[in-house]
Amino acid sequence: MRSTRRARCWLALPLVAMVGGIPAASATPKVVATFSVLGDLVNQVGGSDIELVVLTPAGAEVHEWELTPNNFIALEDADLVFYSGYQLEQWMRQVHATVGNRAPLVPVAEESEYPTRPIITGEYTGDPDPHLWMDPRATAAFLEVIADTLAEVHPDAASDYRARAEAASETLASLHEEIGELLSSIPDEQRLLITTEAAFGYFADAYDFRHDGVWGNNAETEGSPQQIMRIVDLIEEHQPRALFWESTLTDRYVSSIAADTGLAVAGPLYVDSLSEPDGDASNYIALMRHNALLIRNALLGEEATQEE
Repeated sequence: MRSTRRARCWLALPLVAMVGGIPAASATPKVVATFSVLGDLVNQVGGSDIELVVLTPAGAEVHEWELTPNNFIALEDADLVFYSGYQLEQWMRQVHATVGNRAPLVPVAEESEYPTRPIITGEYTGDPDPHLWMDPRATAAFLEVIADTLAEVHPDAASDYRARAEAASETLASLHEEIGELLSSIPDEQRLLITTEAAFGYFADAYDFRHDGVWGNNAETEGSPQQIMRIVDLIEEHQPRALFWESTLTDRYVSSIAADTGLAVAGPLYVDSLSEPDGDASNYIALMRHNALLIRNALLGEEATQEE
């Protein structure tokens, strides 16, 4: 059923419509992923059977990335492009124009058919929140789309792609349980997660938090007086223990709010990007563990400790 839906998706995009389905690659396929978190997932499935290029590097903001000359070269050479969809990448028109009809573009989050949540505040309120990977169960659905697509593009390695995806999905199931246990000690009255971008809706649903952000999506106006005052009012009502900022954003907005309200500031959390290889979120698993540990310690008022 998913492959049928994917075909409809591509045919709806004239620039990338592929007559007769996905052309199989005769050699190691050249695969592009739009940002570092998705790139890690593609790498987990593809392994040494693909040549992978990630457009948005670790530490960069995916929502408003500006394509570089090397990005355009990678897109011109690509056999397959994976992107999130749901308007995460605001620059996809350039990608479509560059790739043309030469290779399929796969919106992994959309093709996963995982239920979406709406953006909860700001200019994009009501649109699908694109940050599905903040729930490991949604991420497991991403892996299935990636494996199925790679198997179609490169049938010689199909069994390897599916085996890697299955193993990674089992790891994600264990991760989901691990994070739930880690966060279980936070009392109900402290389970309010306020971040700069309201990108933790799926995380909040998965682990029983209330969630809000200074703004709803990093593609919109950021840090307006109205946004700040709304969060100040929320803090006065619920008295959380800490505010959080994300790695691709400045902490100045939450620091300003904290100065007015007396709250602690904790961060960075990682959402739209992995860290550098020697950082706290060098891959998806590390990202989720780091975030969960930081959130737990901050909301319990504890010192951060390194998770073994």
